[in-house]
Amino acid sequence: MRRRIKKLLYVSGFAILLLVTIGFVIFQKFKAEFDDQKIINEFHTQNIFPHSEMIPYKGNEIHTIYIGDLSKPKVLLIHGSPGYWFDFKYIFADKTLQKEYCIISYDRPGYGKTTVPAQKHLSDQAKVAAAVLNHYGKSNEKFTIVGHSYGGAVLEQTILDFQTKISHAIYVAPCLSPEFQKAKWYNLMILGGLTNKILPLELKNSNLEMMALENDLCLNEGRLHEINIPTSYIQGKKDILVPYQTQAYYLKFHKNADHKLLEDLNHFIPWSNPELIVQAIKEANSLNKYSKF
Repeated sequence: MRRRIKKLLYVSGFAILLLVTIGFVIFQKFKAEFDDQKIINEFHTQNIFPHSEMIPYKGNEIHTIYIGDLSKPKVLLIHGSPGYWFDFKYIFADKTLQKEYCIISYDRPGYGKTTVPAQKHLSDQAKVAAAVLNHYGKSNEKFTIVGHSYGGAVLEQTILDFQTKISHAIYVAPCLSPEFQKAKWYNLMILGGLTNKILPLELKNSNLEMMALENDLCLNEGRLHEINIPTSYIQGKKDILVPYQTQAYYLKFHKNADHKLLEDLNHFIPWSNPELIVQAIKEANSLNKYSKF
């Protein structure tokens, strides 16, 4: 019996290590393909010239990127976990948006060129987002904000804590339901031991965020009635990371949200279907399109 248990532990340990190794290789390949400078060089070949700024924040800096005229309506894009500003490269590259809006994004704490350490709680993430809004916005100016995946949870927290700065929220496959954001076995596994030591820093930071997410979302449930801004919600049924039932959860609190639930849509909408986000941004800025809750 002991031999069987020991053998099972060895096999399980090997399988876990193999999964972590595969994840590490995939992540490194992703970083090599989509690094900051490579995306900027790619933009330059398309005659797109993004502006980069470092915003001071509590002794550190937030790395931001924007394209377009700062005097035009502003859209802030918040990436997932892990992620970088250039996860929205196809949104930035859209010529029609460039003419009408100023598109802004940033590397969230713990990612990319931002030097602010990883922030475990959504409330701290929202403060960083608000710092970006304050930097680029005039005193009474409001932004359309897009949040993808974990960025959707950051968006929700930003609405709750800084609602006067936001004119419209666009959720894209967001992590909003506590029921579906419980820590997974691999999150617990990464907390310590060999796995934690070999993982890239960005994956460790992502795990830190995921471990606290369920509890933070639970704490926010009692405040969701405070949200009183027009909202759009894009979700796909082929999403393997965020269950599409999350949308039904959200609609219990905000029945008037403009929502799309598409059969063949996956989780990676900024890459696979950026046109849906572009369309949502344009619709959000049509004054007669939405009514407030």
